[in-house]
Amino acid sequence: MNERPNPLLAAIDTLTLPRIENIPQRTDDGVYIRTHTVTHPPLLEQLKAAINPSSNTASGSASLKSTRNLIDANAMFEYGKMSSAIGDWCLIWKVGVTRDPIVDLRRWYTKYSAYDHGNDPQFYIGQLNKWAAKIRNLIEPAIRYPVNITCPVCGSRTFTTEDGETNLFPILIEYRRQDGETIKPKATCRNDGCGAEWVGYDAIRELGEEVEERAQTPVNN
Repeated sequence: MNERPNPLLAAIDTLTLPRIENIPQRTDDGVYIRTHTVTHPPLLEQLKAAINPSSNTASGSASLKSTRNLIDANAMFEYGKMSSAIGDWCLIWKVGVTRDPIVDLRRWYTKYSAYDHGNDPQFYIGQLNKWAAKIRNLIEPAIRYPVNITCPVCGSRTFTTEDGETNLFPILIEYRRQDGETIKPKATCRNDGCGAEWVGYDAIRELGEEVEERAQTPVNN
């Protein structure tokens, strides 16, 4: 009999276990050669390493100095918050705190899951998933680039930044890379009065087709 999936354990594993990435290697013509396997440290370990990226080869080490300093501060702040919260969970469940969040989180789960306490784990699942997303945003920020088109929803060709500056082309496309694949592609109109979104490959393709169709439609004076 297949065991039911455990979303709480899955969320903990995401933060505390290494991740194996299989990267296909191809020639310039796209012919498959072989698969290269890379093992990434646990997300919590990567976040700790990002606190001082200049002293390790983890994510961020090739960034500009100014960028590294910014990542240092954010990583230190977030790592401290997560470690403190995990320590609090351990104290509530009378689990000895080692100050290693990976060790503490897995020990907390062992104690927590040993009791049929009737507590809804959704709070913990939600918090752990938010941490994982936050770590990924810090160590592997989304790739973003503007598209030189007018928004087909609001018709705007410009948008205003938070600093009050007016920039051309409000549509911004962003996506992430994981396991050699493009994931979570999204286009957004940055015009405050619009905020239209196109999420996923199909939606972005439809956006491109709509823009192309409008460009080819003659304007009647």
